[in-house]
Amino acid sequence: MDIFAQERLKVKLKEEALSLGFSDMRVCTVEDFSAEDAERLKLWIDCGMSAGMFYLARSLETKIRPRKFFAEANSAIVLSANFYRPSRERRIALYAQGADYHDVIGRKLLPLCKILEDAGGRQKCSVDASPLWEKAFAVRAGIGWRGRNTLIIRRDNGPWSFLGLILTSVKLPADSPVENCCASCMKCVEACPTSALGKMGLDANKCVSYLTIEKKGVLSGDEMRMAGDKIFGCDICLRVCPFGVGAPLAEIPEFQSELKISDAPTKDELRLVARGTPMGRRFK
Repeated sequence: MDIFAQERLKVKLKEEALSLGFSDMRVCTVEDFSAEDAERLKLWIDCGMSAGMFYLARSLETKIRPRKFFAEANSAIVLSANFYRPSRERRIALYAQGADYHDVIGRKLLPLCKILEDAGGRQKCSVDASPLWEKAFAVRAGIGWRGRNTLIIRRDNGPWSFLGLILTSVKLPADSPVENCCASCMKCVEACPTSALGKMGLDANKCVSYLTIEKKGVLSGDEMRMAGDKIFGCDICLRVCPFGVGAPLAEIPEFQSELKISDAPTKDELRLVARGTPMGRRFK
């Protein structure tokens, strides 16, 4: 496929992505990430900052070397989907108040994969459920930059984006990274109620989202105090980001709902509202 055919295919993919409700689509290479990036990630894990997420250490080599996940890959297609909408419910992270993004985004990747398949490509997809380093791909492709809250920040809607990733054997023209515009802003670091954000990034041991979503077993007294009234996740570092203020509403209908629960929800109520949302894995 010559460069002109590659460009046409990329335009077709982006047009389809936008019609499906994605905010943006960009392309990057699947080369190994730099030794500096790898060392930074390894140090973060070795210092215990990943808490009980031991799968991160097990997947380290694949994160750094994406072709260990898909040897035939020549390009990575990175997609962002805005999930912002107003909600008065602050005890549950906004991303978890709608349909499970793994399923919604996963379904929306299929038409794009079909276009690539028709062009002779072979594909593998990921929606936050594989060893792939999705945030690093998003930075490389220019979807956004990595903020001090460790999330991908976009000028259009700040940190309110889901990511989808397609590795394809088709070679496509790559986009360029964008400038990190956080500059001297420390709003997310200063707003974190448990001081979980620092020079090394996020200390999951102190992160309310980790404690209320990922941590196995019963929380200790100190952990319960850190979690406060949060039920599932925490949006504080997202809500103070200047780039996220005034974000447009989500275009995908499944991400437009506002969850409503009682002041003192029972386990049965939480199980009921959790069905079909990312909360489902926590409240079974």
